[in-house]
Amino acid sequence: MKTVLVDVYKIKNVNSGLGQFSLNFANSLAQYASNDLELNCLVPNSNSVLLDKKLKPLQSTLLNKHFPNKNNFDLWHSLHQFPSHIPNSKTKQILTIHDLNFLIEKSGTKKEKYLNELQKNVDRADFITTISNHTLSEIEKHLDLKCKPVSVIYNGVSIDNSTDLKRPDFINDSKFFFSIGIFNRKKNFHSLIPLLKNFENTKLVLAGNNDTKYGQELKGIIKENGLEDNIILPGLISESDKNWLYQNTEALLFPSLAEGFGLPVIEAMQHGKPVFLSQEGSLPEVGGDLAFYFSDFEEKNMVSVIHKGLENLRSAPDKFSDMSIEYGNKFNWENSIKSYLNLYQEILDNQ
Repeated sequence: MKTVLVDVYKIKNVNSGLGQFSLNFANSLAQYASNDLELNCLVPNSNSVLLDKKLKPLQSTLLNKHFPNKNNFDLWHSLHQFPSHIPNSKTKQILTIHDLNFLIEKSGTKKEKYLNELQKNVDRADFITTISNHTLSEIEKHLDLKCKPVSVIYNGVSIDNSTDLKRPDFINDSKFFFSIGIFNRKKNFHSLIPLLKNFENTKLVLAGNNDTKYGQELKGIIKENGLEDNIILPGLISESDKNWLYQNTEALLFPSLAEGFGLPVIEAMQHGKPVFLSQEGSLPEVGGDLAFYFSDFEEKNMVSVIHKGLENLRSAPDKFSDMSIEYGNKFNWENSIKSYLNLYQEILDNQ
């Protein structure tokens, strides 16, 4: 029996995008993998209970981290470009690169440090996967792949379409727009705040951990604009609250400046909701022709895009909703995991 180790260390922060990706990846892998693969997961001790019982947890320890040669597997899959642990040098490694957002987030020596570290990780790996063609183009532009094979495999997205979800306590029965993400500057949430003055009786829910420097800045902008009653900052939210918000929002507003994929886009579309996006990063690739795009972030122009988009949908809302759901459902975990399993098998067969 062939042995595979998947590094899901990022589930130590299960509320983050990488934490959710890692958890869903591992449990979907257990669902679709054949019985002739022994599936192991490198996992923080406190989070092993989240994993499917078919998965064998390998506890993340200092011994595992600093003495990789004791860990012998046929294949090691690092689910993030900066893996927590280094595999045995004799083990074949897949490195999944989500994005090169640090090129925007960092500057000077810090940016160079991240780039050099990522190049070392690429040099160590035998195969590279990435989550969008946009990220692939960034990889090819900034890194030396040394002719190593690369595959683009889109993320899987799973949602809860339950009809008995309850409205969160932090919102009343007002109409609202929705956005969600880590509160840092690349999310560009501040461009959304002035828009609320142009939408009567409509609120904006900005979900995510806002206890950050950027979050404090946003709170100041909200106060300056006198929009404390119009913009809701619930902080981290539960999966059920998130899905209720998707089900009941007027639209997702997602003006992010840097995304390797953009999970909220597909989550909203799987609920049949319109999405209004920036034209940056992977968002045009992921949103496709059904999304609406901001050509810039001037208040007047953004408001016009939203008004026109919503007005266009009023003539056939059910048809648009059905088309969005059909499109969004193409990004499912079954398709994603089966692509990874095909890659696993190809690598293992050639050993």
